[in-house]
Amino acid sequence: MSDESAGLEPDEVPMAEDAALDTLMSGWAAGARDTIDVEAALARVTAMRRSERRDAPDGLAVRRARSAAATVHRAGLWQRPAVRAAATLLVVAGATGLWLSRQATPALEETYVTAMGSAKEIRLSDGTDVRLGPASSLALHPGFGREHRRLTLRGEAWFKVKHDEARPFSIRVGATTVEDVGTAFLVRETPSSGVSVRVAEGAVRVTTSAATRDSTVLLHGGDGALATPTGITVAAAQVTANESEAMAAGHLTFTDASMSEVQVALRRWYGVSMVMADSGLSTRHVTADFTGEPLSRVASVLGLSLGVSASVHGDTIELHSAPGVLPRR
Repeated sequence: MSDESAGLEPDEVPMAEDAALDTLMSGWAAGARDTIDVEAALARVTAMRRSERRDAPDGLAVRRARSAAATVHRAGLWQRPAVRAAATLLVVAGATGLWLSRQATPALEETYVTAMGSAKEIRLSDGTDVRLGPASSLALHPGFGREHRRLTLRGEAWFKVKHDEARPFSIRVGATTVEDVGTAFLVRETPSSGVSVRVAEGAVRVTTSAATRDSTVLLHGGDGALATPTGITVAAAQVTANESEAMAAGHLTFTDASMSEVQVALRRWYGVSMVMADSGLSTRHVTADFTGEPLSRVASVLGLSLGVSASVHGDTIELHSAPGVLPRR
C-alpha cells in the first residue's frame, strides 16, 4: 500500500466533491433531456477544494489523505449501478460495431502464387490436382468446395479435375471460362487476352465473351484451342500422346504455338525476353519440349525449330536469320 492511501478512514472522503460528482453522474445515468452544465459543476468542485485549502494546513498528511480519498472515491463510483451499466453498454456497443464491420467485409479468397521460374503442386479441397506454372496465381472464390468450384487463374496451370456433375469445375481466365467435363488439361494465358487450352483426356467446355457475341466450343481429349476476344480457334486432334505426357510431367512444351505465346511462357519460366531481328519471325509457330533445359539449350532448340540463328545475351534471347540459311515455314 502506498504512503498516500495509508490510514485513511471512510469519513475522510471530501463530501462536497462527492456531492458535485453525484449530481453529474445521476443526471447522466437518468438520461435527462436537459443538457448538464458540466463546466459549471466542475467550477463548483474547484471552488470547494480551494476553500478547503484555505481552511486547513496543506501539509503532507493532508495531501496523502486527499489522494487516498480520490482513489477510494473512484473505486466507489465503479460500484454504482449507473456507472457499471454505462461501461457495459460501451463494451457491448464496441463489440457490436466490430462484428458488423467484419460482416460487411467479404471473406478473403484463398490464393496460390508462384514466383518466376518456380511451379507449385496443389491438391484442392475437392480432390482436384493442380500444377501452378511459374509467375502465376490461382484464386479460389469464397465457398469453393462447399457451394461451388469456381476459381480465377492468371498465368498457366495444369489441372487434373475430379468431376462432380452437381458442382462444375469452372476456371475464369480474363474474358474466357474453361469448364471441365471430367478431364485433364492445360490452361495458359497468352498476350492480347488470349487463352490457350490443351486437353489431354476427357472433355472441356470453353466459352469466351466478346464485345458482340459469346462463343462456346466443346473440346475432347487431344484437342487444342486458342480463345481470343474475337472467338475461338480449334485445332482438333492436335495434342499428341507425347505432349500429354510432357504436360502431366510439368514440362514446358509447345505444339504449333505462336511466337507471342512462346515469348510469354519463356518469360514466366526463365525470366528472359525474346528479340526477333527479323519481323517476319513474329508470325511463325513453334513445336518444342523443354524439360528443365538450361537457357542456352532453350535458345538452340528454338533456333533449330525455326531454322534461324539464336543466341543468349544476359536475360535476352536474340533470334535472327543466319546467312545462307532459309527459315523454316
